[in-house]
Amino acid sequence: MGSAWRADRLRESDWRVTLPAAALREFEVVADALQNYDEPLDDLAPDSFDWPATTDLMADVRARLTDGLGIVLIDRLPVERWTDFANRAVTWLLNGMIAPPIMQKWKGHRVYDVRDTGAALKYGVRRSVTNLSQEFHTDGSFLEMTPDFFSLTCIRQAEAGGESLIASLVSAHNDLLENHPEHLQRLYEPFWWDRQAEHAKGERLANWLPVFWRNGDTLSVRYYDDYIRNGYRLMEQDIDDAGLAALDAMRDAVEAADNRIAFRLRPGQLVFAQNMQIAHGRTGFRDPSVETEGGRLLLRYWLRTEGGIELDGVPASHA
Repeated sequence: MGSAWRADRLRESDWRVTLPAAALREFEVVADALQNYDEPLDDLAPDSFDWPATTDLMADVRARLTDGLGIVLIDRLPVERWTDFANRAVTWLLNGMIAPPIMQKWKGHRVYDVRDTGAALKYGVRRSVTNLSQEFHTDGSFLEMTPDFFSLTCIRQAEAGGESLIASLVSAHNDLLENHPEHLQRLYEPFWWDRQAEHAKGERLANWLPVFWRNGDTLSVRYYDDYIRNGYRLMEQDIDDAGLAALDAMRDAVEAADNRIAFRLRPGQLVFAQNMQIAHGRTGFRDPSVETEGGRLLLRYWLRTEGGIELDGVPASHA
């Protein structure tokens, strides 16, 4: 099945992993050692700690991401017992066992707080810092070197809403291949993608990139319908008719009822996904604690196996 799954054929146990007791004991030791850690996270490395059960757990998670369904939910870390320092340090270490965390903004932020800041949505303000719903997308889709994986750790959940949505981009591709092959080729050709103001002053506002491409036999996908349409507006161009039809067909395939699963992350749960084969989104949420430190908070990581830690990675052939 791999990442080309259908929702009605999945059971929650297919993608949910219960935290082993031995790993939990290791986490408690590591979290206790890091409860007051306020040094740079870059100085922390997974191999600095003796935690064989956790190492085995994360090796299994990585295998499920690369060779399995492409999504794993770990249930769960006792984040409510740990300090903010410990939560950030432990999640940093776990993510580093999958691949190096990269910057998520042009000037830094390798750990990104997904929370409602009260900011109004506008150019340069991402939906991730509002309480608005988010359509299905891949993270960092506007980058030439889109992250290989992403993760979200729930520290606190909202009062209501904020349901996580997951869809298979490989299944969407296969649906188009079977039912709308006339649109597929256009999606292998470039579109303008809004760079979200994550670039130096004077640089081009959008990147010219395809939705689908192949790395050998592996299908890779970047998807965010809104970023493409914004990209054309920023470049003061119109999307060609074939491109519009292809984007509409892609949206229908991604959002099909049998191509999505939904769940509400509980505090301490971590979700990892193969970012270039799995799309995710969320429903809007209500959180009266937006003015305080007690509101909804998810820690997000973008992980990439090569290209360095900068937002715009450097392909090995150019290094």
